[in-house]
Amino acid sequence: MADESPTTALEREGLERLAAARVWKSLWDLDLREAYFFATPQRQRNVLSTSPPPQQRLLDAAELNTDLAFELCGDFATEVINTYMPEATAWCERGKGMFISQEQFDEIATDVKAQDKSIFAAMKASNLYPELSKAFDPDLAIGTVGMWIDPSRPGGPVSCMAVPIRELEINLGPDGEIDDRFVIRYTRNCYVQKLLGDDIWAKVDAESKKKIAEKPAERTEIKWAFWRLWSDHSDEAWQHTVYLGKKLVHDVVIKGEGCCPLIVFRWNPNPDWPWGHGPLMQYMPSLRQVDELELMRIEHAEMAIKPPIGYPDDSFTEIEQGLEPGMAYPMRRGSGQDVVKIYEPPPSNPADYQYEEKEKRLRRGFFVDFPEQTGDTPPTLGQWLDEMARAQRRIGRPGLPFWREGPAKIFLRFKYLLERSGSIKPITVDGKAVALMPYNPTQRAAEQQEIATTVQGLQLAAQLWPEEYKLIIDGKATMKALFDKMRVELIKYRDEKKVDGVLKQMAQLIGSTAPGAQRPAQLAASGQAPAA
Repeated sequence: MADESPTTALEREGLERLAAARVWKSLWDLDLREAYFFATPQRQRNVLSTSPPPQQRLLDAAELNTDLAFELCGDFATEVINTYMPEATAWCERGKGMFISQEQFDEIATDVKAQDKSIFAAMKASNLYPELSKAFDPDLAIGTVGMWIDPSRPGGPVSCMAVPIRELEINLGPDGEIDDRFVIRYTRNCYVQKLLGDDIWAKVDAESKKKIAEKPAERTEIKWAFWRLWSDHSDEAWQHTVYLGKKLVHDVVIKGEGCCPLIVFRWNPNPDWPWGHGPLMQYMPSLRQVDELELMRIEHAEMAIKPPIGYPDDSFTEIEQGLEPGMAYPMRRGSGQDVVKIYEPPPSNPADYQYEEKEKRLRRGFFVDFPEQTGDTPPTLGQWLDEMARAQRRIGRPGLPFWREGPAKIFLRFKYLLERSGSIKPITVDGKAVALMPYNPTQRAAEQQEIATTVQGLQLAAQLWPEEYKLIIDGKATMKALFDKMRVELIKYRDEKKVDGVLKQMAQLIGSTAPGAQRPAQLAASGQAPAA
């Protein structure tokens, strides 16, 4: 399609924001290409959205000498999903917001917990987890992941789609967070109407529709844009625009927490760049060294197995550029009449090509350095747990912004879609809708420490002051508080009436005789003396 010049202020604003985002990515172009070369050389490495991706793939995968990054990126994605978003566990829960008292939250806590279960049920029913696996490897190790979450059709089920880095453009906002976000896709004309949707397709002018229909195999650039409207203080508001080429075909203001379908989250972000700085980018020097050491080891072995040879001839080949293994070179007569070796490589020293320490550092950098038995004696359970706890603390630091930008936003997005569909109702306090804060229950080392300290205090009080302990401590309330803090939901409590009946039976058993046995007074009346 022939692009036209921007005609409206909104159209120009969107294109200017996109141009600024493309400048940011151009500064990271070479780093992103190299990261893809080490982790997935078969994927598209044209990460810039200014031109369509090539129709032919690069054939330089054979130049890579190690596949260590393949394994590290896959293990890293698995570790992050199992740590922050395990499919079988409720990995997010809502707590009271900043301006809600604990008493007000206690009134709505039951409804909040029930809604959280509905949100996780919707996540499991969607294709969220398959798309997370597709999106994280290796983009999360690079540092930036895009995820589009929206109903597949009006009123249809929620559909998730991984957005590759080559289609993603982002920019920082005034608060240092990701603000402007774009998806740029060069799609075949036969898919344009499907991607735009019937409502937006109806807004496309007749001339553009005709050009698209006449050439279904050609490609058209579609841009989806979102940026925050900071002038609207009433609610979280976003400007959403859709472009066909450079022509604006749709614009709308969307409001509400979780209303933006394009979620961009980063691993280990910094305040200077919009793009995350994941372990694959951080440890690129070590990956280069490992690859080079592996190449040297292969070349030495090849030279030893197939050394270059010489044969008598009237001429001699120039060898200023070095000798290649397995090659035969002509030699002047007088050097010998037989075929001889030209070069004898020195004996191989395995220590020169060992990179176990570098591999260990790489695994530590990718947070997949699981506890290992370094000596003959296996580690104790305490040592094993200490190493696991240390690893959890290390992954927690760069994971804090990841959790806030990724899993928490995904949770809020599903909540927003369920509220729009009427599956759940907005939580209200005193008739007013309130915003609740999503929390990550998997990162609760402080809570576990609080539980351990409480148990130690109870044990100490029971040993030193047993009578006062039984009189003062409310066992039922304390057990319930501990179970709630530990998020244990499988324990079932007896009915209050049954508990009262059990207490009466226990009171009878505490007496001098068991229930149904004759008391001393009854024995005396019958003329029988109690046993001494």
